[in-house]
Amino acid sequence: MAVVQYLRGLDLSGINFEKHKDLLDKQRVARRTQNNTENDNSSLPLPSIWPSTEILQDMCRLQWLKLKNVGLKEKFLPKEITHLEQLESLSLVRNELTSLCSIKGWPNVLPSLRMITCRKNELTSRDAIPADLFECNNLQVVDFSCNQLTQLPNGIEKAKGLLALNLSNNQIALISPDLFVQCTELMFLDLGNNKLENLPAQLRRCCSLQQLILCNNPLRHAQLRSVTALKQLEVLNLSGTERRLDNIPNELDKLERLIELDLSCNLLTKIPEPVLSLKNLRKLNLAHNELSDLSTLTGDWPKLEYLNLSYNQLIHLPTGLIRLSCLRKLYVNNNQLTFGGIPSGIGKLQDLEIFDASHNELETIPESLCRCGRLKRLILNSNRLLTLPDAIHYLKESLDVFEVDNNPQLKIPPKPPELQKGAGLAFYNIDFSLDAQLRMMRGKPALNTETIHHPKDPAARLRRLRRRRGEGVGKDSKCVLEGMQRIAKEKEELLEKKEHEVEEETRKLAARRWQDLLARPRLDYTGIFDEAYPLDIILGDTGINPGVQMWELDQFYPKRVEDDILQGHLLNGDCYVILQTTISNNQVFEWTIYYWIGSRSTKDKQTCAAIHAVNLRNFLGAECRTKREEEGDESSEFIALFDGNLIVLDGARGETGFIHVEDDVVVPRFYRLFGTEKRLKIVSMPLTHLSLDSKFSYLLDAQSHLYLWIGKNSRSIIQTKGRLLAEKISVRERRGEASIHIEPETRESNAFWAIITGVWLPAPLPKPTTNSDQKDHIIKPLDNHDENKEINYPPAPVAQPPRVVSRDFIPTDWQLPQPILYDVQMGRGYLELPQVELENGLLSKRLLDSKHVYILDSGGQLFLWMGEKSSKFLRFAGYKLALQLMGLMPRSRLGGLELLFTESNMSTLTQTLLNNDHVDWWNDFTDSLLQPCTQGAETQIFKCQFCDWDEALAVDFTRTADSVARRGVDINQILEKDKPATDLRALLAPRETPLTNEEALQMMAEWNDELIEPPEENIVESSSALQQFIMVDGKWNLVENRWFGQFFNQDSYILIARYWDYDDENKEFSESDNQGDDTDEDSNLTKTVVYFWQGREASDLSWLQFEFSVRKDMQARLSQNPENVSRPLKVVFKRVKQQQEDTMFLAHFQRQFIIHSGHYRDRAESSRLERIQMYYIRANGNLISTRCIEVKPSVVNLNSCFTYIIKVPAHIVSVLEKKQTDKCHVYVWTGGKSSSEDKELAIRLSEKMFSWVCSFPLL
Repeated sequence: MAVVQYLRGLDLSGINFEKHKDLLDKQRVARRTQNNTENDNSSLPLPSIWPSTEILQDMCRLQWLKLKNVGLKEKFLPKEITHLEQLESLSLVRNELTSLCSIKGWPNVLPSLRMITCRKNELTSRDAIPADLFECNNLQVVDFSCNQLTQLPNGIEKAKGLLALNLSNNQIALISPDLFVQCTELMFLDLGNNKLENLPAQLRRCCSLQQLILCNNPLRHAQLRSVTALKQLEVLNLSGTERRLDNIPNELDKLERLIELDLSCNLLTKIPEPVLSLKNLRKLNLAHNELSDLSTLTGDWPKLEYLNLSYNQLIHLPTGLIRLSCLRKLYVNNNQLTFGGIPSGIGKLQDLEIFDASHNELETIPESLCRCGRLKRLILNSNRLLTLPDAIHYLKESLDVFEVDNNPQLKIPPKPPELQKGAGLAFYNIDFSLDAQLRMMRGKPALNTETIHHPKDPAARLRRLRRRRGEGVGKDSKCVLEGMQRIAKEKEELLEKKEHEVEEETRKLAARRWQDLLARPRLDYTGIFDEAYPLDIILGDTGINPGVQMWELDQFYPKRVEDDILQGHLLNGDCYVILQTTISNNQVFEWTIYYWIGSRSTKDKQTCAAIHAVNLRNFLGAECRTKREEEGDESSEFIALFDGNLIVLDGARGETGFIHVEDDVVVPRFYRLFGTEKRLKIVSMPLTHLSLDSKFSYLLDAQSHLYLWIGKNSRSIIQTKGRLLAEKISVRERRGEASIHIEPETRESNAFWAIITGVWLPAPLPKPTTNSDQKDHIIKPLDNHDENKEINYPPAPVAQPPRVVSRDFIPTDWQLPQPILYDVQMGRGYLELPQVELENGLLSKRLLDSKHVYILDSGGQLFLWMGEKSSKFLRFAGYKLALQLMGLMPRSRLGGLELLFTESNMSTLTQTLLNNDHVDWWNDFTDSLLQPCTQGAETQIFKCQFCDWDEALAVDFTRTADSVARRGVDINQILEKDKPATDLRALLAPRETPLTNEEALQMMAEWNDELIEPPEENIVESSSALQQFIMVDGKWNLVENRWFGQFFNQDSYILIARYWDYDDENKEFSESDNQGDDTDEDSNLTKTVVYFWQGREASDLSWLQFEFSVRKDMQARLSQNPENVSRPLKVVFKRVKQQQEDTMFLAHFQRQFIIHSGHYRDRAESSRLERIQMYYIRANGNLISTRCIEVKPSVVNLNSCFTYIIKVPAHIVSVLEKKQTDKCHVYVWTGGKSSSEDKELAIRLSEKMFSWVCSFPLL
């Protein structure tokens, strides 16, 4: 019986069934054409490429079904729904249905239907919903909200048992009175967001109505008298119904059970009188009204918990507000409240959790508000705050949200002394106080701030003494003594009783024989030797009838041999237990027990034969010994049992109890790799060459061999991540024994094509061996074929590579569907398959519970995750359920290959799949899509589906084997031992004296003179001494001369600087090498410094490529000495990052170091040239570190200490001046505290940056 028949609930939300119908039509046409050309061969079932609903017809016990966002359009409803006779709840939310008439006879087809939800569809007319739908006898809940209905559906009044009706967000203008005449049991009614102008008076007949929602309807002239007759009403929503004081029903106070009232978005100027009389009110919403006076509020709602007064015209809050002792949420934002408008006693609201007073005119808040101990959210944005109470620091520690943005004049008061010291210890584990620093420098221990000395309380001591002298003390002591005496007597009596029992047992044992002293296990052998046999055999005859009885060992247990023909015919692969029963002259049973060992029997049978022979003796209570008989060495007494005719045959009937370990069958899996820099995405593909696309990388997993196919147009980051994925699979799943092969496109190996074409499979991984197995393996000879399977495994045959096909069919923007996680839930006799809600549509490891079993449809792969604490039966049910639901999941099982089926003409792949010879191949591929994995042994493919699973290999490549042996493996213990002592003396040391401007310019000139070609003053350009390179499209190119000294923060650069080498080591070397040479040879020695500059927003990929690919070759080239080959030149490499440049590096640019935003390749793009650009000039410490950095053009970034350069493009100048011009404007803004020299520097930099773009006046 199929497991799906036990399903009681199924959630299929997010599975698209739209394309399955079109695909079936195309495949039928293709099959018909193919059959005609092949002489009408027998047709086979079409392979299921898109999810289909055919499996639903087998779910005969289904009670609830969710088809949310499944691509149902127009009148199409799955016909399999008509087979679900026990269906009670049907959800069709978020589809494009225009009619439900495709199912005929709803009461007969779905007689158990209780709830139907058809929210957010395209139902327009009242005839789109069949009238017989409401004739279902059990129908209780109807939801047709968020459609385009203009009238009530036909026949809705026939649903007399209706309890909940939702028709909100439609265009209904009139409600028929017949609805409330017949449906009198309604408990929930939602008619909000329609065009109702009145309500029928028959609404008062719904005496059980508890929730009524009428929001956003033009009910200006409706008096709503029928609403006041609903005595059971608890929730009333009149938001946006044009309520005023004159059309609020005066009888509203008769709704004594009313808990929630919404009067927002109306025209109320004060709180209506009937509302003040609602004593049980807990939630009141008066937002978006015209309230200006709340003087009538005097604490009339003792149970009120939620009050919303936002978006009104309130100047002050009434003092009666503080009498609402149960208030938890208070919203008064977007009013005109001042400090005096908040009651000073607001601190009495001890249960207050949310206080929102944003967008008011508050100067500060009352100090009593800081005494609300349960406050979690305090929002004071966009006010006129000047300061806050000092107690705000105590409140901030318990707040979850504290917002004071857009208060420009706010000054937070300083922290109290007791909090100032704690802040440093809490956040940095450092006490920043001066006393603590001085104490640390003197070497004294730190004071323990947690030790608190409480003063002695003499009054409390006197009270304790008086309590001890009280009258009740003597009585308590007396009771304790009596209890101890009684316990001692009982213990003495118990010891005497045990001694007496031991003496009696000893006396009984002394009278027994020595055989009786042997303790026999208390086991029940009835189920082993007395089994249920056919009716012609007497039950329980073991050892009762004289003769011979025989048992053979089968799966660790004895099995009775009843056939008389087999007795005397033993098999050498089995072991037997034989019982001979005789009757003595004294009419007493005498037993003789043998166990016979076959020469080819297994060890477990031999051991169990000896054990069960002893068990048989204990079962019969016999006093004899068991006798061992081996094949070929039987005793004469044993042979006499069979009249001297003992026959031993080859073979065995019994099975061994151990599990048969069979060789693994290699099932190759093919994955396509794509994604972004942050996350790698994986999708399963059919194992065929038609799946290859040159824009992607592919991973072929053949267990012992991993092949990474790299397309010629694939991204390098995906190639790197694919190699890392293969490393993880090899290390974590294959014990590091799997081989990794890189297969570039057009240079594939023969083994790769042999696996792709299906003509060869590699050998499986060898079984893991223990230490004892390894020792035995050393002793065994090498001619054992079982131990050398990899050696004797046939090599890959010569496979003919397939002919070149089009490998550009999957678009680069192809995306996997959003993953779906199913929770397999099991009850008594039923299964349910709901979906787990995903946060932001991403899978998280936190969603997996170890007691549950989950089915994960990642979009291109199906996984079954089994928690370590889940039951065995639940795992089995989940596995069977996943196999039978393969027609529904995974949704994109071809990983993008299904795009070929949407073409007008059937492609090669379509013809391949529809061919009869390939149906078995398609079924094998479908079965391989399911990957079971248990908790703690998840595969890497499964882990890659989650956003927070481990990504990196936990390998420390910096440690040697000697280091691991000496210091251990745990890095945390090593870091704890090597934890350095905190040295804070540098924090208290005085700063170094900064260089003066003259000294900085002098040092800059000296460093530039060390270059082999010193630059001219204030001229920065490329030369033989300074060269600047940038990486473009994977190659390092020389920067244009006009862009020399200008850097982009999203790129990386190489600056090569050549200096004269004045090192003493080189001089000594030259003198010892050739003292007679001219000294000019020594002076020609140079050294090269290669600076690698990395922008703040640049990727580390350029640095890795430079470090592992370019550096070695560059060092070899730059170290060549053209004059003396034996003396190489010195080459030094330095990596510098933005804002962390070396001072000598900056000196070469003579204060003209420019940093742009963006990429170098976009330097001449119109999008960059046509926007406003803003740069600021600053120097950190001295003039050498002067930088000109581009920032966002905003007034907020202006600082009076710096000088700014602002370029306005020509098209904006034309708009501002209201005349056409082709000149851009460049402004130099000088701060009041900036250096006077920066102005000249700014003019020079402006000409350097913008002179090539356009002509401009300098303003």
